[in-house]
Amino acid sequence: MIKTNKALIFDSGAIITLALNNLLFILEPLKKAFGGEFYIPGAVKNEVVDKPLKTKRFMLEALMIKSLINKKILVVISDEQLKKETKRILDMANKTFKTQEEWIRLLHEGETSCLALYSLINAKKKSIVIDERTTRMLCEAPENLRKLLEKKLHNKIKAERKNYELFSNFNIIRSSELAFIAYKRKIIDLPAHPRDALRAILYAIKYKGCAISNREIEIAKRM
Repeated sequence: MIKTNKALIFDSGAIITLALNNLLFILEPLKKAFGGEFYIPGAVKNEVVDKPLKTKRFMLEALMIKSLINKKILVVISDEQLKKETKRILDMANKTFKTQEEWIRLLHEGETSCLALYSLINAKKKSIVIDERTTRMLCEAPENLRKLLEKKLHNKIKAERKNYELFSNFNIIRSSELAFIAYKRKIIDLPAHPRDALRAILYAIKYKGCAISNREIEIAKRM
């Protein structure tokens, strides 16, 4: 069990969204303002640093993220307890919804390891930063996810509803919330009217992978 006052756990998608929008720089001042720890599981490090470093296309972003790890802005957690908890949650997640023929694979190791790490952290305040919609819906609105899967797959979906309780315990935010806070704290400075600047930031994040709706963006720019 990891004991800390406050903690944010980052999934690979959220980190990549920030990297592709040249917004990784907001993490250091946000961490200072937050007054807690920023963690990534080893599986996430593998997705955002180790694998990309072997490619030409995403090598630069991987090096930028590696720099944050070297500076201890992002702290990597990887141990046997985390691996066991990841496997337990992954098995449950991928045996929650079923067609007539087979279970539906919902999650992969990266985002599941974030859920596992969350369960192993003892903190007064903690959240997981996940941009991907499926994981968020599983935690926040599993019945809506079931209906969405039925519509997408054109098939009747049965739910193992006893699993819902486990996933209801996770507090999730998105990279869009971090960018919003960074702009309001003047960490991000753009030569535009505040509403236009915030709108530009949030739409850029949306088009680079964050599941945020147009309506949410229009509401946020008026705040």
